[in-house]
Amino acid sequence: MQEYTTVREQVEYGLDKIAEDRTIEVSLRDLMYVYKTLGEFVRFFHQPMHYPTLAHVKEFLGTVDEGAAQVLTECYYEKLSLYYKGPKDIKDMIDESEFDHPLPPHYYKPTDED
Repeated sequence: MQEYTTVREQVEYGLDKIAEDRTIEVSLRDLMYVYKTLGEFVRFFHQPMHYPTLAHVKEFLGTVDEGAAQVLTECYYEKLSLYYKGPKDIKDMIDESEFDHPLPPHYYKPTDED
C-alpha cells in the first residue's frame, strides 16, 4: 500500500471537483507576478549547474522573509489566495480539506538522518 505521494499527486488531488470551464477573474499584474515567480523557479532548477550543493539551493530559497521562498509565499497568500479572494464554495472546500490528499507527500518520509 502506498504510504506517501508525489508532488504531482498532492497538487492534483481534488481538482476534479472543479469544472474545467469554471473561471475567476484575477488581476493581470498579480498573475504576471506569479508567472514570473514560477519562471524563476524553473530558471534555477532546470540547470543543475545552478545548484551543485545544498547550500546553493538554500541560498536560492532563502526564507519567508527574503529570497525565492518569500516571493512564493507572497504568491500563495496574497496574489492568488483563493481562500480570501475565491468563490465561497471553494473557500468552504478548503476549510473542509477537500483538496488535501489523505496521504503525506514523499518528503515527509523519515530518512536515515532522522
